[in-house]
Amino acid sequence: MKQLIAILFVLLPVWGVSQVTWGAKGGLNITTLGGFDSGNSPQLRLHSGLYYQQRLEQQYGLAIELQYSIQGARAANISRRYLAYHYVNLPVMLKIYNINNAYLEIGPQFGYLLFAKFYDDGFTQSVTPEVKRFDFTGVLGGGKETGFGNVGARFGFGFTNTSGASVGNSIVFRNIFLQLYVGFTIGQLN
Repeated sequence: MKQLIAILFVLLPVWGVSQVTWGAKGGLNITTLGGFDSGNSPQLRLHSGLYYQQRLEQQYGLAIELQYSIQGARAANISRRYLAYHYVNLPVMLKIYNINNAYLEIGPQFGYLLFAKFYDDGFTQSVTPEVKRFDFTGVLGGGKETGFGNVGARFGFGFTNTSGASVGNSIVFRNIFLQLYVGFTIGQLN
């Protein structure tokens, strides 16, 4: 994984194009765990981080981000009982540009769990040992490049059962999220 990232950062400036930007971004996470029938409810959390993006052609680009993201779920009908997963995520997104700098984006996201906690009406317990450290998620989104950076939304569906249970087990905790974000350009090369 580290080698892939190093190769991308070395090769990106060589690919023939025009615009390289980097900056900071953040926003709102609406997250849950499990399938749509899991009994968990969505919760609101935050994400923030840095991004690097480059236009490879007029219609295509690549974006790599490093994010701190809080994900998890709330127990259905019990607002004070929830799981909070704290991740460092690395989304690698192919961006397909349309007219007026609108774009669609698709790609994988690699996550590393920093820690996980269970909260129940004032009681807090670490559940980090019970949660898989690595998470793999497919991400699809869209947005628009602006004068200050970009705005957009992403939907992510986890392929990893974070609970560590076997496939035959009925407890499947996959990360499912909707991210709404705003990015601010810090630097740019043309």
